[in-house]
Amino acid sequence: MNGFVRNAWYPIAWLDELDDGPVGRRLLGEPVMVFRTGDGSLGALEDRCAHKFLPLSKGRVRGDCIECGYHGLQFDATGACRKIPSQRLIPGNIRVRSYPVVERLGLVWVWTGEPERADEELLFDLPPYRNPDWGVNHGPYTHVAAHYQQLTDNLLDPAHVSFVHPSSLGSAEMEDIPVETKQVGDIVEVNRWTLDRPPVPIFEQFMKIEGHVDRWQYYFFYPPAINVVDFGIGPVGMKHSDEAREKGTRIFSCHYLAPETESSTHYFWMQVRNFEPENSSVSERMTEQFVMAFEEDRDILEAVQQAQDEAAVKPTVRLAIDNGPNRSRRIVDKMLRVEQAAAVEAVE
Repeated sequence: MNGFVRNAWYPIAWLDELDDGPVGRRLLGEPVMVFRTGDGSLGALEDRCAHKFLPLSKGRVRGDCIECGYHGLQFDATGACRKIPSQRLIPGNIRVRSYPVVERLGLVWVWTGEPERADEELLFDLPPYRNPDWGVNHGPYTHVAAHYQQLTDNLLDPAHVSFVHPSSLGSAEMEDIPVETKQVGDIVEVNRWTLDRPPVPIFEQFMKIEGHVDRWQYYFFYPPAINVVDFGIGPVGMKHSDEAREKGTRIFSCHYLAPETESSTHYFWMQVRNFEPENSSVSERMTEQFVMAFEEDRDILEAVQQAQDEAAVKPTVRLAIDNGPNRSRRIVDKMLRVEQAAAVEAVE
């Protein structure tokens, strides 16, 4: 189905991006800007002044307001106009749309749907992020010229790793190992184990490992646009259980997507690891490795998007490895149908 799920939280910026001033980006086709007020709280507004539509993100913060860079109109975080230079009377209809906004996991999240349905309990959370025994690194804001579900497909696809990332995340012996797909409610899981083999390059760089290990990859989809990859290594013969993975060397690679348009996506990613938690050198090198890996992904995904846009027909070939991505798309389609039906009912 076409369209986007609107009653959801989407990331729009890293918190540290706001250190340089307001940030404006298009979310679900709509211009949105975020800023930090003088008291440190967050505001999220439609990114166009009510007067001439200049993007408010081109303005500057004045106390608790964002000031338009054209004629100095000031809007607070509720969207109300609080000042019009040279004019004492402020008509009540001069305002811009405001959005519910929160911060979590080092990101600014915006609720793009019905404001009264915004619930912070619906926000994705990752407890290890706050655990001092785990190290955290995150990459830069990344723009991808592809529909966000192209990225979701890729992030539910262990099979591509050997071919796209052979020097970092994958290895040749993984190529023919089948994947297992599960679904619990609206959460999709795709996993694969590689047994009694050397560790992949990214672990060899940071760990002193002798001999073979068992390796796991667990890919999770949380609708409408969050993916988490749980991957790691343990001793040969380890149990294939959550408890065993907790004792292994483990990385959660988290991917937070926000649709920009039907053919472009805002991409935010981080890794949380249970080794060398305070080693800044490890964090920096890991970020460098994942930047290279995700640039490899971006080249593939943008080429796929362009080819599909140019084709007279859409791909119809389905492989066993597409089970997880297909499930994620059906889940999102169901969410869209529910939202659209509710919108029609409200109009009637």
